[in-house]
Amino acid sequence: MKEYTAEEWLPSASGLGESPLYRQEDDTFFFADIKNCLVHCVPLSRGWAGRYTVHLDEPITRLEIVEGRLDILAVQTRLGFALLNSTSGAIQQIAVIRHEEDASLKDKVRMNDGGIDARGRWWAGSMALDEEAAIGRLWRLDGGNVKDMSAGNEDERAAVINGPVWSPDGKIMYTCNTPEGKIYQSKYDVENGTTNNKRLFAHLEDGGMPDGLAVDSEGHIWAAANSQGKLVRISPQGEVVATCVVPGAKMTSCPAFGGKDMKTLFITSISADGSTGNVYRARVDIPGIPRNEFKL
Repeated sequence: MKEYTAEEWLPSASGLGESPLYRQEDDTFFFADIKNCLVHCVPLSRGWAGRYTVHLDEPITRLEIVEGRLDILAVQTRLGFALLNSTSGAIQQIAVIRHEEDASLKDKVRMNDGGIDARGRWWAGSMALDEEAAIGRLWRLDGGNVKDMSAGNEDERAAVINGPVWSPDGKIMYTCNTPEGKIYQSKYDVENGTTNNKRLFAHLEDGGMPDGLAVDSEGHIWAAANSQGKLVRISPQGEVVATCVVPGAKMTSCPAFGGKDMKTLFITSISADGSTGNVYRARVDIPGIPRNEFKL
């Protein structure tokens, strides 16, 4: 089994470091600190000393690139989708999630992870604030309309949903039920933006909790094994074929590929249980695939 070791890179000491994002157009790295309502923007040529930080009144849980724009990012707010001016911090709301059958749920959840498919649809998972009740759902923003993709199906709900990410051809979608340590695989209809044939893809061993995911050019999934201080690389057949140890970051939260050759894994972490909350990076052999961009 191939083994890598990450190095400590940015001394961010994030309360809840999440959503690492690399933008190739200007060689810039972004990530969020959900707990402290911060978004950090780090030009790779200048490093941590050259960063600029956006301070917000509410947590941002996910960052995405906006096609053709360097002044804004697509972001997930506590209960919705928005655009963030990455200099001024101004937020323009696009849409919000609504629990039609039980409005009280809005006070019990927040948005968590998310991703954009090959046709520009924005998928996002919500999570229970107590991280125990199975009230998190998958939502899809398409053409300005938000749909609860878990409606009527209790099996599609979980306390904490992470992902989704897609295979390089866009035909398989992966999501995590983080507290249960499980990663699921579904067939994805790229044209219609729907899933079917959901099945268990991988179950992390020894209490590992799969958090953020990233995909490489061979269709392997890199998963942050939260509480274990490492990433695991999982083949399309569901077999762990490589690991990346992250010294000092027991609570690894999310990986993202970046760098000019897309062979750098950027890794966020959480300040808890002796974990630093800093950002780490590792060089790997197989490049990642660029994330799909949000189209205005």
